[in-house]
Amino acid sequence: MLEVRLDLTGKCGGAWMDLCATVQKLGMPVLLTIRDENEGGEWRGREAERLALYLTGLKSVSAVDVEIGAPALEILAQTAHRHGVKVVGSFHDFSGTPDSAHLNAAEAHGRRMGADVVKIATLVKTPADLARLFALPAHAKGPICVLGLGARGAVSRVALPCAGSCLVFGLLEKATAPGQLSCRELAKELVCWGVRTD
Repeated sequence: MLEVRLDLTGKCGGAWMDLCATVQKLGMPVLLTIRDENEGGEWRGREAERLALYLTGLKSVSAVDVEIGAPALEILAQTAHRHGVKVVGSFHDFSGTPDSAHLNAAEAHGRRMGADVVKIATLVKTPADLARLFALPAHAKGPICVLGLGARGAVSRVALPCAGSCLVFGLLEKATAPGQLSCRELAKELVCWGVRTD
């Protein structure tokens, strides 16, 4: 799957939807993300404009990724599902890893709002932080993506898929989150760990 970070690329002179549709026609599903600045993205515009971009993009993508705290998540999820588009509801904490109760509450909130996959990405500072992240997939109430951020979280990018995390993100040219591996490195490691076959 190719993640299109519209908050980073901009609208590509108005051609972004055609570009997404072309990638899809080539057999590569597209995940559309317009990450808000409050959760590590570059989107600084009005929320109504961001929602309009997501809704417009539903014709050209396979999935969308939006923060579980976004006011429009529930409306976007309902509309996306009518179009057969999957929804990733994201929770990011770039300051640390909250306690288990907070992480479980974030997952539950994302599911209530209509997320098909809940994504939890937190900064790992201690072994205990990493252990809390590793416990999440086993108790998740549905598909979950768990990522550790930072140098200590880098191992989670490879190990957590072995524990049931359903998505992992690799970079093509430039990292969009601390601790991210390149797609090539990631694919090689996942083969070594038995998550991928080729």
